[in-house]
Amino acid sequence: MEVLQWNCLAPAVQVKLLFLLDIGDMTSHDIDHQDDLTSAPTKARDAFLSVLQDRQHRFVCVTDILKARVKHLQEYPFISLAAGTLANDLSVRKDDEDLLTLVHVCRHLGVECSHLEEKTKNVQKKLSLTEEEIEGNLLIYAENLRMLRLCDALTDRQVMQLFGLTVENNVLNEFVDTHLKVSADKLEQTKGLKEALFFYLIRTLELNNKLNRIYTSKLKALLEKLQSQTESDAERRVLSEAISSMDDYPAGERPAGLCVVFCVTRGRKGAEAEIEKVKHAFGKSLGYTVQIEENPDKEKLEECLRLLRKPKYKYYDSIVYWFMSHGSEETMELADGYRIERKAIIHEFSILDHFRKKPKIFFMTQCQGNSTIRLRRKRSAMLVTMDSHFKGNVSYSEVTEDHLNITAVYYQMDRLVASATLPRQYAFRHPDGGSMYVDIVCRLMEQHRGHNITQVLERVTNTMHQILFSCKNKFDGEAKQACCYESTLQKTFRVP
Repeated sequence: MEVLQWNCLAPAVQVKLLFLLDIGDMTSHDIDHQDDLTSAPTKARDAFLSVLQDRQHRFVCVTDILKARVKHLQEYPFISLAAGTLANDLSVRKDDEDLLTLVHVCRHLGVECSHLEEKTKNVQKKLSLTEEEIEGNLLIYAENLRMLRLCDALTDRQVMQLFGLTVENNVLNEFVDTHLKVSADKLEQTKGLKEALFFYLIRTLELNNKLNRIYTSKLKALLEKLQSQTESDAERRVLSEAISSMDDYPAGERPAGLCVVFCVTRGRKGAEAEIEKVKHAFGKSLGYTVQIEENPDKEKLEECLRLLRKPKYKYYDSIVYWFMSHGSEETMELADGYRIERKAIIHEFSILDHFRKKPKIFFMTQCQGNSTIRLRRKRSAMLVTMDSHFKGNVSYSEVTEDHLNITAVYYQMDRLVASATLPRQYAFRHPDGGSMYVDIVCRLMEQHRGHNITQVLERVTNTMHQILFSCKNKFDGEAKQACCYESTLQKTFRVP
C-alpha cells in the first residue's frame, strides 16, 4: 500500500518534504539518540548534494531516501502503554514523532497521505495531543518553516548568487562543495534544483554549527551582501523582509505557543476576571494553547513542571507564564498559604529542556512590598550634566571566529520576566475586574499583534503609570503603580 503517490510528487515538493522532516541543529532539543538523529539531516543534505553533482540533475537519491523513511514509519511496531503515565511518556519514540511530523508536513505542502490514519491516531493519543494541536502545524519545526518561506521568496538567480557568496566567504566555504557546477540556466530549467541548492546550503550551515534558530548572523550577512548586489526594487524589498526576519525568533503558525496561568482566586476579588482576560487575549486572539491552574499549591506546581517535560512540548515555539497571587518582593503565596521564592519559580520554569533557545515570558502580577508611589507637588527640575563624552575616534574590539560558539546556551537566556510593580511596591487590583496590569497587558497584546513584545511592554508601562489609584484601608490620598521587566532575549519576540 503506497502512503504517498510518488509519480504525482514534483521534485521541488520532494525536496521540501525531505528538508521539513528533520532539524539540522541537534542542540535545540533534549535528545537521547544523538547519532541516529544526526544521520537523518546528514543523509538529506547529501541527497541534495547528489542532485547538484549529477550532470543530469536527477532526484533519484531524494526519492529513495523518502521512500525508505516512509516505509519504515509505516512498518515500525507501535508500543502503547497506559495513557497519562510516566512510562507512557518515556515510551514515546523518535519514530512516533517522525510519523506525526510526516503527516503534518504533507498536510502543509498539500500532499495526500494515505494508509497511516490508524497509527497516526494512536500516536496522537500517546502524545496526549489536543484537537488544537492535531489541527495546527505544531509538529513542524518553526526554523524549517522560516527557511521554507525564505526559499520560496528567493528567485533562482538569487539562490545561485547566495551560494556563490558562501563560496567566497573565507569562514563558510570550507563546509560547502566549492566545485559545484550548476549553471543559472539549469537552475531555471530544472524544477526543484533551486530548492535542492538552497536546502543543501542551509543544512550544511546547520550541521557545521554556523546556523541555528537563535544565531542567524552569518546567513543574515550573506543576505545583506546579496541585497547590495540587487538592482530590482521588488527583489530588494523581499530581501529586506528576509533580513529583518533573521532578527526574530522563528515562529510556526498555530498554536502560537503555550500559555500557562497560575491564578490564586481565594482572597483575591476579581481574580476570575483576570483568568477570562488572559484566556481571551492569549487563547482566542493570539492563538496560544492556554492552560489554567486555579488555586495552585506547591504540589500542583511540581506536577505542572513534570507535565511540561512531555515530549510534545518540544515542538512549541514559546511559552508564557502568568503567576497571579499575593506576594512580596521575594515570595509569592500559593493557594494553601505556602510561600515560594519568586527566584525559585522562575528558575524551575526556565530550565526546561524543551524550551531552550525559545522565548520564555513570565508575567508576575503580585505585590513586591507595601510601599506606594505617592503623589507630591511638582518641584523644579534638577540641573544635570553628562557623565562623559568621547572625543576623536573610537576603537572597538573584534571577536574572531575562533572565539565564537553557538551551541552552548545558558538556560537563563531567551527569558523575559515582567512584573506588575517595582520592588517593595504594591500592585493594585480592582475588586470586580481584577489586576489592572493583567487588563492592560491583555488589551495591548491584542491591539499590537506582530509588534516586538518589549515595545508592547513599554506601552504597558506608559499606560499603567498614568492611572491614579486609591485604597483607603491602606493609605491616604492617591498613588501610582510602575511596572517593569528584565530581559535576556537574544532576538525579537513578536506578539503572534
